[in-house]
Amino acid sequence: MTSPAPVHRRAVFYVPGYDPRRPRVYHALFAEELAAAARLRGYEAQAGALDETDPLAPAFAMDAQIDGVETRARVAILRWDDVARPAFKAPLLRRLPKLLAIGLDLARRGVLRRLGRLDWQFAAFVAYPYVMTVLIALAILALAVFAGAAAGSVSPLLAPAAALATLLAGGFVALRIERPLYLRYLLEDWLLSFAHERGETDVLAQRVEAFAARIVAAARAQGEERVDEILLVGHSSGAFLAPETLAAALRADPDLPRQGPAIALLTIGTVAPLMLVDAPGSRYEVALRRLAHEPGIVWHELQSRHDAMNACPVDPAALAGLPDARWPLVMRLSMPQLVRPGQLGLFRERLFFFRTHFRFLKANERPVDYDFYGMLVGPKRLAERHRVRQPVGDRHPPVTGEG
Repeated sequence: MTSPAPVHRRAVFYVPGYDPRRPRVYHALFAEELAAAARLRGYEAQAGALDETDPLAPAFAMDAQIDGVETRARVAILRWDDVARPAFKAPLLRRLPKLLAIGLDLARRGVLRRLGRLDWQFAAFVAYPYVMTVLIALAILALAVFAGAAAGSVSPLLAPAAALATLLAGGFVALRIERPLYLRYLLEDWLLSFAHERGETDVLAQRVEAFAARIVAAARAQGEERVDEILLVGHSSGAFLAPETLAAALRADPDLPRQGPAIALLTIGTVAPLMLVDAPGSRYEVALRRLAHEPGIVWHELQSRHDAMNACPVDPAALAGLPDARWPLVMRLSMPQLVRPGQLGLFRERLFFFRTHFRFLKANERPVDYDFYGMLVGPKRLAERHRVRQPVGDRHPPVTGEG
C-alpha cells in the first residue's frame, strides 16, 4: 500500500476557546511555540507576520522543511474575542445574578450530577466558579456581621458603620482576587456558551456561518491558492464551535469532502460533552450527528485526564446515542509525557489549570508522539497521524503512533 502524497500546502483554521484577548496573542504563542518545536525535533520552521486584512479571520503563514519536504500552512484565527469582550465592560455586580443563575440551573436540573458520573474532575471544574463566588460572598457577609457585632459591643451606634465598612472592604478585595482565580472569566464563558448551545442567542451562530464560508472558499481555491489539506482545529470552547463550523460548511457545500483537498478536524481540550449533558438538541449535538458518519472527513479528538478543563475520557458520539459512529476518534493524551521529568507536579498543575489546558497548544519538551505544530505544518495528513491500538469496544485509546 503506497503512502499518500505529502502535504505541501495546508489551510489551517484555528477556533480558540472563550477568550477576550485579541488574535495577536495567539499569533505570538504559535510563532514562539513553532520555533520551540522546530528546535526540539530538528526541523526548520518559521512563522510570518499576522495579516489582519480579513477582520474575522486574521492569518499568518508557517513555512517549514520537515523530512526533506518543504511545506507552507496558512493559519487563520477564526476570531470571536470581540463577542466575548463586551461582557467585561459591564459592572460585575450588575451581571452577577444572571451569571450565578446558570450555576443554580445546572444544579437544579441535575446537570452537574450527571456530568459528575461521566467525569467528576470536569464536573468539579464546571461548578468551581459558582461555588467559589458564593463562598467569597458568604465570607464577606460573615466578616461584616462579626465586625458589626464587635463594634456594637462598644457602642450600638458603631455597628452599622463597621458592618458597612467591612462589606465595602471585602467587596474591594473580592474584585481584586477574582481575576487570578478566573471567576468572572469562567462565569461569562459558561453564560455565553450555554446561551449559544441552547439557541438563546444567534451571535455565535452567525460567526460560525462566516467561518464556514471561509472554509468553503479555501476548499474551492485553485492555482497558487490550492491546498492539499484543510485542517480545522478547535480548542476548549472552540472544540464545540469547530464541529459546528465544519457542519455548516457541509450544509453550504455537501460535496466539499469529495471534490477538493482532504478535510480534517482536530478537537483538543474539549468542553463539548457538557453541552450534550445539559440538554438534548444543542447546536453541538446537531453538528455531531451530521459529522459522525461522514466518510469524507477525518475527526480526531484528544483528551487528557491531566487537564481539569476538559472532559476525559468521554466519547461524544456514544454520549449522543451514536455508538457506531465513525467520528470522532477519541484518544487520550498523557501530559507528563510532553514535558521534562518533574515538570508536571500534580498539585501545582491542577491548581494553575489554565497552564495545563494550554499545553495542547505548546511545543513538547520531549519528542513524543503528540506534535501539535507538526500537525499544522508537517507533511503528514491528520489521517496518517495517531495510529492507535484500539481494542474492540474501546473508543478511548491512548495515542501510540507517530504524531
